[in-house]
Amino acid sequence: MPYFTTQDHCRLYYTLTEPSPRAPAVIFLNGLAQTTTYWHSQTRFFAEDYRVLRYDGRAQGRSDIGGEPLTEDRHVADLRTLCDHLGIESANLVGLSHGAYIAAAFAVRHPERMARLVVCNLRAGRYGDSAIVNRWLQKLTGEGLAAYAQDVIRAATGRTFRSEHAHLIEMMAKAVAARNSQAGLIRQLEAMQAYPPADEITPRVKIPTLVINGGEDEIVPAADADILARSLKAATATIKKAGHSLPVEAPEDFNLMVRDFLNPTT
Repeated sequence: MPYFTTQDHCRLYYTLTEPSPRAPAVIFLNGLAQTTTYWHSQTRFFAEDYRVLRYDGRAQGRSDIGGEPLTEDRHVADLRTLCDHLGIESANLVGLSHGAYIAAAFAVRHPERMARLVVCNLRAGRYGDSAIVNRWLQKLTGEGLAAYAQDVIRAATGRTFRSEHAHLIEMMAKAVAARNSQAGLIRQLEAMQAYPPADEITPRVKIPTLVINGGEDEIVPAADADILARSLKAATATIKKAGHSLPVEAPEDFNLMVRDFLNPTT
């Protein structure tokens, strides 16, 4: 399995598919409890035309937690050094939720390394003010990883998906619990509470950006997409019958939206 080791000896798990080293790059950034497996449909869709990079951030999936504080600056530095290691000089970034926050922060700090940015279901305000983030931290510390995973999956999927795929919910919760560590998630949730609000970062993003939100998202209010779109001067798109987990709930619509934005001539 491919790993990249940072200067502070933290191993980050990644996967890279490339039709050619000269192909444009697209990087998918996980939400809090997601791993590289989450982007399976997107990898298949984009792999013929793009170098597709997926990776587990610190405290996610197969990556180490590491000894450094899990600040947004640390995550941005990890992504930059991983791109340096793989020879990716410029990339399109597609981030969901926490991954969208890190993608936007990367665009502010390293605009010369960016082509286009896709921000999905990102909270506009401070994570520390989010009742659901605080609830998840209490679930993890008080009830454990399995209870947290069940709560996350039910909150992160829209009512349409839950109705049409009720048989998958328990399996998805078990996958979240199996692919993450309790200690890693606690560290990340605690760290997120100190992040600046996203709408303080996004006005400084100066590259073409698309904001996508789910019409049934129970985690991020629909108004947040409007706030971020205005601050980013961005195009917007809504997948009406999807919740927080857009790429899994509506992969065909999501993939086409992202493709058409990354390559407007398609």
